[in-house]
Amino acid sequence: MVFATMMQRNFSDLGKHDFDLLVVGGGIYGAWAAYDAALRGLKVAIVEQNDWGSGTSQSSSKLIHGGLRYLENFDFRLVRKSLGERKKLHRLGPHRIRTLRLIIPNFKSDRISPLKFRAGLWVYDLLAGAGQPVARHRYLRPDEVKQRWPFLRTEGLRAAFSYGDCVTDDSRFVLELIAGAISAGAVAVNYAAYQGNHMVADMRNQQESLKISTRVVLACTGPWCMDLDPSLAAAVRLVMGVHLVMPQMECDEAFLLTADDGRMFFLIPWYGRTLLGTTESEYSGKPQEAIARDQDIEYLLRNANASFSGLEWTHKDVISSFAGLRTLKNGPGKASALSRDWKLEEPEPGVLVPIGGKLTSARADAAEMIDAVYVSLKKTPPPCSTEEQSFPWRPPGDWQDFLLASLNRGLDLGLNQECAQSMVERYGSKVEHIFTLIEAGPQLAAPIIGGLPFCQAELEYCARHEMAQTTEDVLRRRIPLRLLARSEQLMQVHHQLSDFFDD
Repeated sequence: MVFATMMQRNFSDLGKHDFDLLVVGGGIYGAWAAYDAALRGLKVAIVEQNDWGSGTSQSSSKLIHGGLRYLENFDFRLVRKSLGERKKLHRLGPHRIRTLRLIIPNFKSDRISPLKFRAGLWVYDLLAGAGQPVARHRYLRPDEVKQRWPFLRTEGLRAAFSYGDCVTDDSRFVLELIAGAISAGAVAVNYAAYQGNHMVADMRNQQESLKISTRVVLACTGPWCMDLDPSLAAAVRLVMGVHLVMPQMECDEAFLLTADDGRMFFLIPWYGRTLLGTTESEYSGKPQEAIARDQDIEYLLRNANASFSGLEWTHKDVISSFAGLRTLKNGPGKASALSRDWKLEEPEPGVLVPIGGKLTSARADAAEMIDAVYVSLKKTPPPCSTEEQSFPWRPPGDWQDFLLASLNRGLDLGLNQECAQSMVERYGSKVEHIFTLIEAGPQLAAPIIGGLPFCQAELEYCARHEMAQTTEDVLRRRIPLRLLARSEQLMQVHHQLSDFFDD
């Protein structure tokens, strides 16, 4: 079965063209940059030494948000910018960016008073402006909280608030943008390691390397930027954030809570599980060696258990954990005081390296990077193309109409409700390809793993048509089973994927 506009890897294509721009790094920043540049008409190549989104971008809190806690540092400009992007991203990709309601309980032991929280949320709504996809914040009385969320600790509860933000699947977000860049004419190759001096090695065939003809290099390499140029070490600080994937809690809302050290942490519903995070600690090792440490896991479990009555999570309840590295602009003080904004370095002529940034504002930041690329090319930059361009897999017409029609189609094909909805949101306009596979093989409507919203047809589609090169590419980033299922549940899935990969 052949589908149009499939994602296929062809390393030799990198040597067949003269490029205006080579983007190094296939995370959210590199993906947005390549997509924008290709839409503007530049000849673009993008390479990633591992799989798309396999670095920091797969290890976020999955939130598309303004950053409520940044208000404590009076970073109003960044919050306003991020909230503007939240609104724009939801409009351009409603299948990819979903709304979420967060609950903030406030206790007598918390360092922030209810009055200060209310003032902060008022400013948050003010900076967001009109037309946002989420409702403004509201105050919740303690008795209302006790009635609606009886599992929440009530001792010392002074007040609570609810406010809106958005959530996404970060890995599929990156993949969709890479697909969009390819459709716009870019050459995109994962498992292709940039070695400097325009040389790229094929990590799937280490006997092969080639020199790319390009005028500008944009290195969106995050914590790997120092491998590209050691002089950048003085410009960056690496900060590690750890998340745990825990069993599902019986509510649709997320919680923003205060830990015993005064930091804020989240519990976020995600694919029938709960994301618990994040920590924040300085990191000085190799980026690929960042893992959740015992003290990180203990910290998160301790604070989650202290926030909910009857919750007694232990290490045995941890389904998985992951650690991501934020690359922040260096500065004085603790990591929490460092700005999440970004800057563009030029360690040598024709080589641009962004430092800092965040998932929510990556589109706008990438647009500025491409403007800078045009300056390096001695050309006048045309207007940014992603400002009003719908996401590559955004279904045509009204999103709610498409969602309802696709849900009904999925249910008619034998999918359960959760799987059908998840599929439409994850694949957008490409969901028709999954439906086609199920029509040809009705058994493919069955869940991959019971209790998780993914069907058997997705394994075949992702393995064949989304540039996956290894089993891990499918199980961690195309379908996040590695995060959501326990190892014993994945054994059969590994066996199924052995028909596609020999790893």
